[in-house]
Amino acid sequence: MSGKRKPLGIGRWLILIICAIVFCGCLAYLGMWLKDNISEQKDFREVSEKMHEKDTGLEDIYAMNKDVIGWITIEDTRIDYPVMQSVDDPEYYLHRDFDRAYSESGTPFLDAKSRVGREPTWNWFIYAHNMKYGSMFHDLLEYDSQEFRDSHSIVELQIISEVRNGKPVIEKSEFEVFAAVRSKIRDKNSKAFKYYEYAGFDDQKSFNRFIKGVKKEALYDTGITPEFGDQLITLSTCAYHTDNGRFYVVGRKIQ
Repeated sequence: MSGKRKPLGIGRWLILIICAIVFCGCLAYLGMWLKDNISEQKDFREVSEKMHEKDTGLEDIYAMNKDVIGWITIEDTRIDYPVMQSVDDPEYYLHRDFDRAYSESGTPFLDAKSRVGREPTWNWFIYAHNMKYGSMFHDLLEYDSQEFRDSHSIVELQIISEVRNGKPVIEKSEFEVFAAVRSKIRDKNSKAFKYYEYAGFDDQKSFNRFIKGVKKEALYDTGITPEFGDQLITLSTCAYHTDNGRFYVVGRKIQ
């Protein structure tokens, strides 16, 4: 038997070259992803530090970007972010950071139909991405466990209710989570409950219909049923249990 190796054919060389190109491309993509992730988290960390370094933090944040309408925090989670709103371009912050630069993870934002201030809608609807590396509303999915809900039942929200003489008036509120739901974006002709259509209601009929739909689809019973007059908050993010999956939690303002 000869000890010589057979030379690789052209076909094998082509396969090796293609594999090498794909491998290098994957490495480059991973490097860019990590770089963007680190950069984005650094930017939000700087904003968060400014927010929490003193009681007037939200005033300083507002001075930096007047699209900010509040700040949301859930203790012992990574949810600690500004909440933006752009009425003229509702999804403006879907892929923009606090400084309005392009960002894959975006920034939590209030639905354009939701109103805070003197005549608020009864449901403040906040969206954010579910990023695989754990940022934005990724931790929201932990609420599929009632045990997690019971130990993280409070959502803290600071809202800029109005601006007087160029200075924001800030209201601090706490919301108690009463429902967590796995859902999806449904066909427009479907008669099934579509939670995302209830971002701007201000009448009792819509309030009751929303609560009924949420309670029916909730993963567990917390024993809490809000009544008309209670301010609600809905936090919504993407989920992957089904096509076009969504996961959301709803809280009632603690009076």
